[in-house]
Amino acid sequence: MRDLAQVVGCDESMISKIEAGKVMPSLPMLDKMVHALDRDMASFFGLKIDDYKLVQKPEDRLKVLVDALRGGTGVTYERLVPIAAGNLLEGNIHVVAPGGEKVDLITHQGEAVGYLVSGTIELTVDDTTYLMTAGDSFFFKAYLTNSYRNVGPDEARIVWVNTPQVH
Repeated sequence: MRDLAQVVGCDESMISKIEAGKVMPSLPMLDKMVHALDRDMASFFGLKIDDYKLVQKPEDRLKVLVDALRGGTGVTYERLVPIAAGNLLEGNIHVVAPGGEKVDLITHQGEAVGYLVSGTIELTVDDTTYLMTAGDSFFFKAYLTNSYRNVGPDEARIVWVNTPQVH
């Protein structure tokens, strides 16, 4: 414990409290501990590689309805990256019904990149709106407000990868 405490920059009693479950480390501290122990975040929490579902069939993906409370209507996310603390990326397929939309006024540090697989959407980043059709891609810094709307007659599918918001 003393060696780990020295490497991560805290005292031995803090490591003892974390190990006993009496204190929850911050994400930066947890990251330092994981690297100091030469482990990955998943194994640190007792997860095996198989728990990550490295390969997922479409029917196995977690699907999340984006309702009005989350800033959307007619939008479902199909999770591409398993939900786990400490992931560096978040990836989803945004399935957008005709007329469906998502407004994200909450900004954070990081980036977003996407590819419109099918359909037609209007993507607005800050005050600029872009008409996108299948095959178009986008990239923007996550501190910019953004929204999109399916303006076509068919379902739109967007592969969307971003840096997750740190709570």
